[in-house]
Amino acid sequence: MGGRKGFRLWVAYLLLLMGAGLLGFGAWQYFGADEVDGASKTAAAKQYGSVSQAKHFVPVAKVHKLGQVFGRMRIPRLGSDWVRLIGEGTKWHPVLNEIGIGHYIGTAMPGQVGNFATAAHRGGFGGSYKNIHRLVKGDLAYVETDDGVYTYEYMQTKIVLPSDSNVISAVPRELIGAHAGGRYMTLTSCEPIYVNTHRIIVWLELKAFAPNR
Repeated sequence: MGGRKGFRLWVAYLLLLMGAGLLGFGAWQYFGADEVDGASKTAAAKQYGSVSQAKHFVPVAKVHKLGQVFGRMRIPRLGSDWVRLIGEGTKWHPVLNEIGIGHYIGTAMPGQVGNFATAAHRGGFGGSYKNIHRLVKGDLAYVETDDGVYTYEYMQTKIVLPSDSNVISAVPRELIGAHAGGRYMTLTSCEPIYVNTHRIIVWLELKAFAPNR
């Protein structure tokens, strides 16, 4: 009997250790890994500059290949140091996982009439859009390209089903106040974090443009 009891205690202890290990790994994935990857993406975004530097943006007019980096985005609400590169396309590889933010091919480019629609992870690979649910009225987002800096202002947030593709249309029907000729930017990601049952949509509208000199 003593042997069986001892064996059961040993098994229970082993299971507890395994559980603690899984919890620790989950916590690392949620907090640690994203922090490390996010810091790496921030550093990479800061290295880009004008055509005279080693790393520079592809001119918007010449963007036609998956993964081409043509700009970077700054959203103060997400942190004073938050900045991410923007690449062409929304495939996990080589755009969302490695670059950070992806541009939906076929939608408007920064500053153009229509909808400059983007996507990024909320959890994993740096969680570039992890906190976009925090944007509120008055918040601004800045998109820098080889042409200059575009300033967008927050308009609305909505949770939708993944099948609702209208959210990235030139004139999203769910966006209050949207109209033909408007210049919008859309941030899309998974909702809830780490789950694909819904999508969180954040819309902004172009307010200003400062050309490069």
